[in-house]
Amino acid sequence: MVSLVERRPVGFALGLTAALVVLTLLTRSVLEAAVPELTLHGIGLVLNWLIVAVSIGLVTWLGWWERIRLTAPVNRRAVVYLLPFAAVVFVPVAFGLAIPEISLIQGQTLPPWAALFVIIVGVALGAAISEELIYRGVLLRALEPRSRLLAVVLPATMFGLAHISQVILGNSLAEWLPQMLLIIPLGIGLGAIALRLESLWPLIVWHFAVDVTGSLAATTSVVYELISIGFVLLAGAIGVWLLWQDRRARRGPHRQPASTPIDELGVQK
Repeated sequence: MVSLVERRPVGFALGLTAALVVLTLLTRSVLEAAVPELTLHGIGLVLNWLIVAVSIGLVTWLGWWERIRLTAPVNRRAVVYLLPFAAVVFVPVAFGLAIPEISLIQGQTLPPWAALFVIIVGVALGAAISEELIYRGVLLRALEPRSRLLAVVLPATMFGLAHISQVILGNSLAEWLPQMLLIIPLGIGLGAIALRLESLWPLIVWHFAVDVTGSLAATTSVVYELISIGFVLLAGAIGVWLLWQDRRARRGPHRQPASTPIDELGVQK
């Protein structure tokens, strides 16, 4: 039986993004009323794992564990395309790492070891699982039969737009807009590479690592920001190049039209 996701993949992608935004609004409203001492960081932590539950539930409902390439071996020849993405992980390391202050309950700051645990498990692991399952998993594979270009670009755009949840959780629009504009080319690069890797696990590991080091970055200097932006744009350029290669491969070599057959009497058929 063909699922709704397969019949209406574009509508489903748009609807899922809207649903995640609504979930963010509801989660903040409910938790602020039920547990008023929670900080926005605490609310975000709860929301993060609610979305993990949604993403796992979605894959389970569809039965797409194999289709989204969670059981497939990695195409090792394609791992080379991840090298520029790996550089994004190590940029914060080069500039130094530090554990930030985190408060989940108003008036209480977590000790460094607990803050590190929250970053690694609560934030990075949850985001890596949910976002890769949704955007490079379900949405990419649902849209792939329509077009590889659509399968990469639409989830990348939804990936960027869904981060408006950061505005709902306290960030300003001025912070969200440039972040969204950078997330889209990054998503294009990740989607194009996902099609070649044939396994979702390398992207989950990468996503986890980049969220950990990014959260621990000890600087927000202009040089650090420019280097990070440069690698993100490079990742997007790699994605565009890979999609262009796919298009060339599908079109195949240019063929001359076959000559019109002629019968034994010299008359064109």
